[in-house]
Amino acid sequence: MDLANALREERKMAELQSLDKGYYRQVGSHLAELQRELSQVKDPYCVEAQILQDTLKSERSIVNKLIDQRIKKIVRKAVRSARSASRDEVPSGLTSEEEEIYRGMLSAIVEGRETILHHLANTERPLTGKKDIPREYEIVRLLEEVPMFVGVDGRNYLLSRDDVVALPAVHAKNLRNKNLAALVKFEEMI
Repeated sequence: MDLANALREERKMAELQSLDKGYYRQVGSHLAELQRELSQVKDPYCVEAQILQDTLKSERSIVNKLIDQRIKKIVRKAVRSARSASRDEVPSGLTSEEEEIYRGMLSAIVEGRETILHHLANTERPLTGKKDIPREYEIVRLLEEVPMFVGVDGRNYLLSRDDVVALPAVHAKNLRNKNLAALVKFEEMI
Protein backbone atom coordinates (compact mmCIF):
# COMPACT_ATOMS: atom_id res chain seq x y z
CA MET A 1 0.00 0.00 0.00
CA ASP A 2 1.21 3.48 -0.80
CA LEU A 3 -0.10 5.37 2.22
CA ALA A 4 2.27 8.30 1.68
CA ASN A 5 0.82 8.88 -1.79
CA ALA A 6 -2.76 8.64 -0.46
CA LEU A 7 -1.94 11.30 2.16
CA ARG A 8 -0.22 13.52 -0.44
CA GLU A 9 -3.26 13.30 -2.76
CA GLU A 10 -5.67 14.00 0.11
CA ARG A 11 -3.73 17.12 1.09
CA LYS A 12 -3.68 18.37 -2.52
CA MET A 13 -7.42 18.12 -3.08
CA ALA A 14 -10.07 20.34 -1.54
CA GLU A 15 -12.65 17.55 -1.82
CA LEU A 16 -12.37 14.06 -0.41
CA GLN A 17 -10.59 11.64 -2.70
CA SER A 18 -12.60 8.52 -3.35
CA LEU A 19 -11.58 5.47 -1.31
CA ASP A 20 -12.95 1.92 -1.32
CA LYS A 21 -15.53 1.13 1.36
CA GLY A 22 -13.06 -1.32 2.94
CA TYR A 23 -9.96 0.88 2.64
CA TYR A 24 -9.18 0.99 6.37
CA ARG A 25 -9.54 -2.80 6.66
CA GLN A 26 -6.96 -3.07 3.85
CA VAL A 27 -4.70 -0.66 5.75
CA GLY A 28 -5.18 -2.74 8.90
CA SER A 29 -4.16 -5.89 7.01
CA HIS A 30 -1.11 -4.08 5.61
CA LEU A 31 -0.01 -2.95 9.08
CA ALA A 32 -0.66 -6.43 10.53
CA GLU A 33 1.51 -7.94 7.78
CA LEU A 34 4.36 -5.53 8.63
CA GLN A 35 3.97 -6.44 12.32
CA ARG A 36 4.02 -10.16 11.46
CA GLU A 37 7.20 -9.72 9.39
CA LEU A 38 8.80 -7.84 12.28
CA SER A 39 7.88 -10.56 14.77
CA GLN A 40 9.55 -13.21 12.57
CA VAL A 41 12.91 -11.44 12.62
CA LYS A 42 15.17 -13.31 15.07
CA ASP A 43 17.48 -10.45 16.03
CA PRO A 44 15.47 -7.33 17.06
CA TYR A 45 18.63 -5.21 16.70
CA CYS A 46 19.55 -6.19 13.15
CA VAL A 47 19.20 -3.79 10.21
CA GLU A 48 16.15 -5.63 8.83
CA ALA A 49 14.32 -5.30 12.17
CA GLN A 50 15.18 -1.59 12.39
CA ILE A 51 13.89 -0.98 8.85
CA LEU A 52 10.65 -2.82 9.61
CA GLN A 53 10.19 -0.92 12.90
CA ASP A 54 10.77 2.42 11.15
CA THR A 55 8.41 1.47 8.31
CA LEU A 56 5.70 0.38 10.73
CA LYS A 57 6.06 3.56 12.77
CA SER A 58 6.02 5.72 9.65
CA GLU A 59 2.98 3.94 8.13
CA ARG A 60 1.01 4.33 11.40
CA SER A 61 1.88 8.03 11.51
CA ILE A 62 0.82 8.51 7.88
CA VAL A 63 -2.49 6.71 8.34
CA ASN A 64 -3.26 8.84 11.42
CA LYS A 65 -2.57 12.00 9.42
CA LEU A 66 -4.72 10.69 6.54
CA ILE A 67 -7.60 9.99 8.93
CA ASP A 68 -7.29 13.49 10.47
CA GLN A 69 -7.21 15.12 7.03
CA ARG A 70 -10.29 13.24 5.86
CA ILE A 71 -12.23 13.85 9.08
CA LYS A 72 -11.67 17.62 8.70
CA LYS A 73 -13.21 17.43 5.23
CA ILE A 74 -16.07 15.23 6.47
CA VAL A 75 -16.86 17.74 9.22
CA ARG A 76 -16.95 20.60 6.68
CA LYS A 77 -19.28 18.58 4.45
CA ALA A 78 -21.56 17.80 7.41
CA VAL A 79 -21.72 21.48 8.41
CA ARG A 80 -22.63 22.50 4.84
CA SER A 81 -25.19 19.70 4.53
CA ALA A 82 -26.82 20.64 7.84
CA ARG A 83 -27.71 24.02 6.36
CA SER A 84 -29.02 22.66 3.06
CA ALA A 85 -31.81 20.46 1.81
CA SER A 86 -29.42 17.66 0.78
CA ARG A 87 -29.19 16.16 4.27
CA ASP A 88 -30.02 12.63 3.15
CA GLU A 89 -27.22 12.48 0.59
CA VAL A 90 -24.04 10.82 1.86
CA PRO A 91 -20.99 12.11 -0.02
CA SER A 92 -19.50 9.57 -2.42
CA GLY A 93 -16.05 8.08 -1.93
CA LEU A 94 -16.32 7.59 1.83
CA THR A 95 -15.24 4.40 3.54
CA SER A 96 -17.79 2.53 5.66
CA GLU A 97 -16.31 4.00 8.84
CA GLU A 98 -16.34 7.52 7.40
CA GLU A 99 -19.99 7.21 6.37
CA GLU A 100 -20.79 6.42 10.00
CA ILE A 101 -18.77 9.45 11.15
CA TYR A 102 -20.52 11.67 8.58
CA ARG A 103 -24.02 10.55 9.61
CA GLY A 104 -23.23 11.00 13.30
CA MET A 105 -21.73 14.47 12.74
CA LEU A 106 -24.61 15.57 10.52
CA SER A 107 -27.19 14.40 13.05
CA ALA A 108 -25.41 16.16 15.92
CA ILE A 109 -25.00 19.40 13.94
CA VAL A 110 -28.63 19.47 12.77
CA GLU A 111 -29.90 18.77 16.28
CA GLY A 112 -27.59 21.39 17.78
CA ARG A 113 -28.57 24.04 15.22
CA GLU A 114 -32.27 23.39 15.83
CA THR A 115 -31.78 23.69 19.59
CA ILE A 116 -29.87 26.96 19.22
CA LEU A 117 -32.41 28.41 16.78
CA HIS A 118 -35.22 27.41 19.13
CA HIS A 119 -33.52 29.31 21.97
CA LEU A 120 -33.05 32.34 19.73
CA ALA A 121 -36.62 32.33 18.43
CA ASN A 122 -38.03 34.42 21.26
CA THR A 123 -35.05 36.61 22.04
CA GLU A 124 -34.82 38.80 18.94
CA ARG A 125 -35.92 42.43 19.04
CA PRO A 126 -37.13 44.48 16.09
CA LEU A 127 -34.30 46.00 14.11
CA THR A 128 -36.14 49.33 13.80
CA GLY A 129 -38.11 51.50 16.18
CA LYS A 130 -41.88 50.95 16.29
CA LYS A 131 -42.56 54.19 14.43
CA ASP A 132 -40.48 52.88 11.47
CA ILE A 133 -42.30 49.55 11.10
CA PRO A 134 -44.11 49.42 7.78
CA ARG A 135 -47.84 48.80 8.02
CA GLU A 136 -48.05 47.23 4.60
CA TYR A 137 -48.38 43.45 4.43
CA GLU A 138 -48.89 41.05 1.52
CA ILE A 139 -50.29 37.54 1.54
CA VAL A 140 -48.07 35.01 -0.19
CA ARG A 141 -47.93 31.25 -0.69
CA LEU A 142 -44.46 29.73 -0.23
CA LEU A 143 -43.10 27.74 -3.17
CA GLU A 144 -40.05 26.53 -1.23
CA GLU A 145 -38.94 26.23 2.39
CA VAL A 146 -37.33 29.40 3.75
CA PRO A 147 -34.88 29.44 6.69
CA MET A 148 -35.97 31.35 9.78
CA PHE A 149 -35.54 35.13 9.57
CA VAL A 150 -36.53 38.15 11.64
CA GLY A 151 -38.92 40.45 9.81
CA VAL A 152 -38.85 44.23 9.86
CA ASP A 153 -41.84 43.93 12.19
CA GLY A 154 -39.67 42.14 14.77
CA ARG A 155 -41.38 38.77 14.30
CA ASN A 156 -39.55 35.53 13.61
CA TYR A 157 -40.65 33.77 10.44
CA LEU A 158 -40.00 30.08 9.83
CA LEU A 159 -41.75 29.23 6.59
CA SER A 160 -42.40 25.91 4.87
CA ARG A 161 -43.44 25.06 1.36
CA ASP A 162 -47.18 25.74 0.69
CA ASP A 163 -47.58 27.99 3.78
CA VAL A 164 -49.92 30.91 3.15
CA VAL A 165 -48.82 33.84 5.29
CA ALA A 166 -49.12 37.62 5.63
CA LEU A 167 -45.62 39.08 5.46
CA PRO A 168 -44.32 42.63 5.54
CA ALA A 169 -44.39 43.78 1.93
CA VAL A 170 -40.61 44.16 1.71
CA HIS A 171 -40.09 40.46 2.61
CA ALA A 172 -42.94 39.28 0.41
CA LYS A 173 -41.42 41.15 -2.54
CA ASN A 174 -37.94 39.70 -1.88
CA LEU A 175 -39.31 36.16 -1.71
CA ARG A 176 -41.31 36.68 -4.90
CA ASN A 177 -38.25 38.08 -6.71
CA LYS A 178 -36.30 34.94 -5.74
CA ASN A 179 -39.19 32.70 -6.90
CA LEU A 180 -39.64 31.40 -3.37
CA ALA A 181 -43.20 32.74 -2.98
CA ALA A 182 -46.21 33.72 -5.06
CA LEU A 183 -48.60 36.57 -4.32
CA VAL A 184 -52.06 35.38 -3.25
CA LYS A 185 -54.81 37.48 -4.70
CA PHE A 186 -57.98 37.85 -2.72
CA GLU A 187 -60.06 36.29 -5.50
CA GLU A 188 -58.01 33.06 -5.13
CA MET A 189 -58.90 32.79 -1.46
CA ILE A 190 -62.69 32.94 -1.97
